[in-house]
Amino acid sequence: MDGKIGLIGAISTLIGIMVGAAIFILLGPLAAQTGPSLTLAFLLGAIPALFGSVYYMQLGSIFPSSGGSYIFASRLLNPTLGILAGFFMVFAGVGAVGMLALGFINYLSFYFTNIPVIPIALLTILFFFFINFLGIRFANKLQVFMVGWMVLALLIFIIFGFLHQQSAEFVAFDKGPFLRNGVSGLLMAAVLSFYSYAGYGIVTEIGGEIKNPQKNTPLAIIISLVTVALIYMGVSYICTSIVPIDEFIGFSASIPMTASLFLPNWVVDLIAVGGFLAIFTTLNAIMLVIPQELAVMGNEGVISKLFTKKHQKFGTPYISLVLLSVVPMILIISGISETVFATMTIAGLLISGLIMGFSALKIFKKASREYEHAIIRIPKPLLITFSILGIISSFLFTVLAILDAPVVGGLAIVLIVFTMIYSRKKNLSILSSTNLNDGIDIKN
Repeated sequence: MDGKIGLIGAISTLIGIMVGAAIFILLGPLAAQTGPSLTLAFLLGAIPALFGSVYYMQLGSIFPSSGGSYIFASRLLNPTLGILAGFFMVFAGVGAVGMLALGFINYLSFYFTNIPVIPIALLTILFFFFINFLGIRFANKLQVFMVGWMVLALLIFIIFGFLHQQSAEFVAFDKGPFLRNGVSGLLMAAVLSFYSYAGYGIVTEIGGEIKNPQKNTPLAIIISLVTVALIYMGVSYICTSIVPIDEFIGFSASIPMTASLFLPNWVVDLIAVGGFLAIFTTLNAIMLVIPQELAVMGNEGVISKLFTKKHQKFGTPYISLVLLSVVPMILIISGISETVFATMTIAGLLISGLIMGFSALKIFKKASREYEHAIIRIPKPLLITFSILGIISSFLFTVLAILDAPVVGGLAIVLIVFTMIYSRKKNLSILSSTNLNDGIDIKN
């Protein structure tokens, strides 16, 4: 036993990242945008993720290393863009930790009133800090359990919701126009639903911790993306088929409140716990994955070697984990809103993904030998096409996200300028990208 994460663990990490609390809470506002066509909106929202997943699969198969964002860009583009991609992945991680800690309070407040927001948010971050301090294997075992519960809860909701719809007890109702607000409403709902898929490539950050990463990383990406898309479409179909749209829009806890119409209370409670686990699986996965990015960058000397320090017993890059925990805690105390944290997450993932798209376009020039020997080889015309589409969609979605919270755009510009100055002072150009697999453990 080498203690590495298997295919099931990698899939659990990705599903846990993508299926968040939003589906348990925010389906109502999405339905207000588009009505019964919500299922179609989730299908359309998956398309940009599909574009990006193609080149992430190829990159993950060629470079089976932890710290994927930095490794891909530094080897195929240049070290400066590599560190920029890595910094934006950390930027996204900080946003995600803050967003999820505050999101947990919002979901909890549906069941309990007068909850102290900041203390509970800080305690939530500290709890998952200690979980991940115990090591990536322990954190991943917990991840598999939590994702299993959450997926089971959602499958119960979908299956019994469909059976209820087909039963004699179900009273049909007028669903209203399929496109509640026309094509524009559908497209806006699709843009918002894309946020639910934004973490599809993040498993490449722990490629070095995955068994047989050349094969399992791409498989985990495609299996997770298809599974999550089907879950989203199934859940949205049941919700908009069983509850009149005008009534469903007002639901503050979309899935549990809908489930209470056709399931016994104890099953509704099981599904409600799934909502908590949706938050926990995402938070746990982020704190499991992002410190690996900092550790790899530290190992390559582009940032301080302090970030490579690992706990002697658990193998945890604890300095990186401390940074990922303390920064969002400080931002929460300073009053940063959940919206700003959410936009940081999306912008960071999208900008890093945009750089990955440009990296993929360089595969045939700079990594042709590695491509030929890769277990998974996506045909060149398809890979180029999807990379270009991924770059375009990532850019457009980044602009839309930043328009929603302009302060994040300012922070992104500051981060870009800082990276350029930092790169020049560190003379990162001296790092050679000639040997593409320098510092990469390609053993299974």
